[in-house]
Amino acid sequence: MKLFGVEPRPWSHRLRWLALLTGAALVAVMLTNQYLATPEIPQHVMSYELADEPDRAEQLHRQWQRNHTPLPELTLWVDFLFIGLYAVFLVALANHFLYDRPGIRERKAGRLAKTLLVIGALGDAAENAFLITAIHQPETELWPPLATIATLVKFTGLLVGGACLLVVRAARRQPLQPGDWHH
Repeated sequence: MKLFGVEPRPWSHRLRWLALLTGAALVAVMLTNQYLATPEIPQHVMSYELADEPDRAEQLHRQWQRNHTPLPELTLWVDFLFIGLYAVFLVALANHFLYDRPGIRERKAGRLAKTLLVIGALGDAAENAFLITAIHQPETELWPPLATIATLVKFTGLLVGGACLLVVRAARRQPLQPGDWHH
């Protein structure tokens, strides 16, 4: 199947394994997250991530304590594994997509895309760190707003990085072959 009028290169074994491991880690996060849903917390850990008011975060924390569940923290620790895997996978996928794009502007835009993807992953890791700290210190008002800011950094980095990579990939209909490159 042609994407943007270009026949795609087959994925390497390393890229396939990274995709498989990343998918497995995502399933693990989703499974642990599934048990956190209550009528008061319909969006699982996402409710806690976006609780920008300390009172709301403390209310969610008390609800989980009443249910005697260690899963919020476990979900966040499993999410660290997922973050590491998806960061490596996205950078490897970007390298795969940029292999036949040797132009200077394309390389610069590709570096920008990879940097934004890594910034998004770092924002996700910071968000988890802030949420774990908030779980251990529910009375502190600092951590939920910081987690919300880190969430915004995460989504911005991942969305803009992905869009940048998409633009670079779609920019040239006829990719250069390695023999056509002029360095």
